[in-house]
Amino acid sequence: MTELKYEAILLDLDGTLIDIDLDKFISAYVAALAGRFADYIDKMAFADHLFAATTAMVKNNDPGLKNRDAFYKEFCGRIGIELEEIEPIITHFYRNDFPRLRRFGRPLTAAKTVVKTIRNRKLSLVLATNAIFPPEAVYQRVLWADLSIDLFDLVTTMDNMHFCKPNQNYYLEIAEKIGIHPEKCLMAGNDTIEDLVASEAGMDTFLVDDYILNRSDGEPVSDYRGSLDDLARFLKHI
Repeated sequence: MTELKYEAILLDLDGTLIDIDLDKFISAYVAALAGRFADYIDKMAFADHLFAATTAMVKNNDPGLKNRDAFYKEFCGRIGIELEEIEPIITHFYRNDFPRLRRFGRPLTAAKTVVKTIRNRKLSLVLATNAIFPPEAVYQRVLWADLSIDLFDLVTTMDNMHFCKPNQNYYLEIAEKIGIHPEKCLMAGNDTIEDLVASEAGMDTFLVDDYILNRSDGEPVSDYRGSLDDLARFLKHI
């Protein structure tokens, strides 16, 4: 048996705990959200402003500025509308329109096994999905994975984080929030850039390669690699 040295396990969501066609999902998401803003701005311009604001949020490195604030500062500045005016539109979208995007996600049986194994081992469990969405969008995608939000000790969203992947500070902030040193954390995910950058924060990494998203130059480097089933077996060896 392998002695597991970790006190916390961080799990990515999209492509790791859920099978999701990200290209189709993002396309449908942007189109649906743009439709809600049709009275303010045409759809093409909306998409440009949305992606520009998301980029500004991802690049933000100010520890005093939450992701949500970084996003809306850029987005509202671009469209010339105060946040207070568009908040009801956004709330309505995530409550009524976003759930319809569930058709792009499929639960994975092994995801439940992984989460159950971590809980049985009394390890801290973090849903380390990139913190670019509001809580409602994250919580709903957890349901698409046929999991409960209550299983996680921390769920990262744009509302509670100050950094995004692939900024190593995103992982350092998680470690600080859960009170566990990065060297005692294992990050598992399918993205060779966004998830494996956790190593720069001092964490070990497990590349889940069922639905690998490889945007690296050359062969990706991780401490461990395998399927989601392999991860479950790995975590059982305590």
